[in-house]
Amino acid sequence: MHGHRSSAENSSDRHVFIDNAKAIGIVLVVVGHSKGLPDYLVRLIFSFHVPLFFFISGFLLKPDKLQQTIQGNVKKTLRTLAVPYLFFFCFAFGYWLLTRNIGEKAALSAGRAWHQPLIGLLTGLETDLYIDPPLWFFPCLILAAILYQAARKLLTAPAAACCFAALGMAVTIFCNQPSYRLLLGLDSMWAALSFYALGQLARENAWFSKTGIAHLILLGLTASALLVWAGSFNDRVDLATMYFGVRPALYLPTSLLGIAAALSIAKLLPASRMANWLSENTLIIFPAHFIFLGLVRGIALSLHAIPGDYHYALGWSAASSALAIFLCLPLIHVLRFLSIRL
Repeated sequence: MHGHRSSAENSSDRHVFIDNAKAIGIVLVVVGHSKGLPDYLVRLIFSFHVPLFFFISGFLLKPDKLQQTIQGNVKKTLRTLAVPYLFFFCFAFGYWLLTRNIGEKAALSAGRAWHQPLIGLLTGLETDLYIDPPLWFFPCLILAAILYQAARKLLTAPAAACCFAALGMAVTIFCNQPSYRLLLGLDSMWAALSFYALGQLARENAWFSKTGIAHLILLGLTASALLVWAGSFNDRVDLATMYFGVRPALYLPTSLLGIAAALSIAKLLPASRMANWLSENTLIIFPAHFIFLGLVRGIALSLHAIPGDYHYALGWSAASSALAIFLCLPLIHVLRFLSIRL
């Protein structure tokens, strides 16, 4: 309990807050991967959209899970995240096999053996997961969650947040765009852990539960303004490839500004069926949207709805993103019919 509210009210508030935060995050992920988005918006979105999900994942970590054994946590984390990773890899692999000789994909797939994408399943790296690049997030989150929960056997939440934030900052500065990568995100995990640990610290200290509306508005406006200002000093960053920009020291602070802005907006927004639906299906939309964005574009080109030299702009970005999310509906219904819950 916090203040005079009942635990039920706090639970309801937290549910709406997280639903809105996840909805904002998944929309940013989809739009960020769409064609036609202006470069400055791409830089802005990429500066914090994936860190936001690591932060939310840490925020959602329940205290009772920290009391479980390390072995129990490993099993539960693998069951929760490895299943969607394997499922959507198979989904993307099947789609790639069916379409690799069609249109522009024929040139991109030239010289690739049918089994070559399987390398990506084993390495977990975005460059090898070209059939569905967002899948890199799953092995990275698995490792981050397991290591954080193990570390909490020895450290308090503030100590863990300080340690992992310091390690994350060191990695972003000294391992910017490395010449080689470690398997399954063992390198990018350290930056991801800083957001995960801060998310859990935010939960334990009820940072957003204690913040009034006026302060949330002020925080959202200030964080947004500073995000735009700080982002102007860096180029497009990408945690997946461990490129933290020409000024890598700005990566973590800028990401945290974006997270603060997004969470402030999420806390201010009312509950909605759309946000609830997006939140419930985030784990499906996150890996599936990239495939459906390509499908929308391929269909538009095949039907001559757009020419081959079409100039993609903001309108295409918005429309294709909405269609890609809409195309997840049949997949969601199929998964429910098969009683597969992701």
